[in-house]
Order: sequence, then structure tokens, then C-alpha cells
Amino acid sequence: MSSQYKVMLAGATGATGKLVLNKLLEADYVEKVTTIGRRKQEIDNPKLEQRIVNFDELPDDLCAEHDVAICTLGAPRTKYGKEMFIKVEQTYVLAFAERCKKSGVKQFHMLSGHGADATSRFLYYQIKGEADTKIADMGFERAIIYRPAVLLVERSDSRFYESVVRSMFSAFD
Repeated sequence: MSSQYKVMLAGATGATGKLVLNKLLEADYVEKVTTIGRRKQEIDNPKLEQRIVNFDELPDDLCAEHDVAICTLGAPRTKYGKEMFIKVEQTYVLAFAERCKKSGVKQFHMLSGHGADATSRFLYYQIKGEADTKIADMGFERAIIYRPAVLLVERSDSRFYESVVRSMFSAFD
């Protein structure tokens, strides 16, 4: 693998994805960042290519010529409901990972959640855990699954638990 990476990012319009995208665009070791999503962002950067996709019909060669893939896709159940939560958090994530694997991507990084467990009786943890297990078993040279307990990012929507934790941690800034 070269020292200049070509990175594919799914979920760049979400709160975490925006932060990841900005860091990738600033990084000297990243040659190109390709984002896939339902809409484009108002960002002008020579390293950035933005693709509008239908996640129900991802092309097989979606990730061709990329070294690294990062997935920060997510859909809060409280906002979108159970069916869409499962579709985004599992179906779309796995479809993206499968296209990456078929295209020869070596590294796959995924944002999951603390407590993810395929055997959990709680839907959130179960869906996240099932996706984690399937991605770990896909055979990437490196599959890294991040499981933060809470995301301390600014959001456009309100999440009570995160706002409480964010206010507690602001004392340490």
C-alpha cells in the first residue's frame, strides 16, 4: 500500500462523518477522498470527489482504486423508526463493506457503538453487533471497528443523553 491513501467515506454528511471528512482533507498522507451519500456538501477541495448514490443500488465497482474505506453511516431509531434504522445501520453498512471488499479495499474502518453484541435482546446493540461480526468476518487485511460510548459532537437534532454527557465533559476543556 502506498503512503498516499485514496479513501472512500460513507456517511460524510452526518455529525461524525463531517469531522472525519475534514480531518482526511487536512491530512498530508491522504491523496484523495471520495464521499458517497444522498446529497453533496458545500465543500470545495481539490482532494474531494463527492458521489450521489442510492444505497439500495450500489454499483459493484463503487470503491475501485481506493485503499481505505470508512463508514460512519447512521440513522437514529427515534428519528427514523425501526425499519429505517435497521436498513441504514446494517443493510447499507454491509452493502458498502461488500462493495469495498470486491473492489480490493485493504482497510475498512467502521463506527459502531459501545455494547454492540449480536446476541443482545436490545435492538440497537443487536443490529450493531451483527454488522460488526459480519464485517470482521469479510476478510479485509485490516477491519477496525470503533465502539465509542458516546459521541461528543455538535448535532442539528437534540439527543438528551449526549447533551448531558457533553455538558459534564465540558468542565475538562
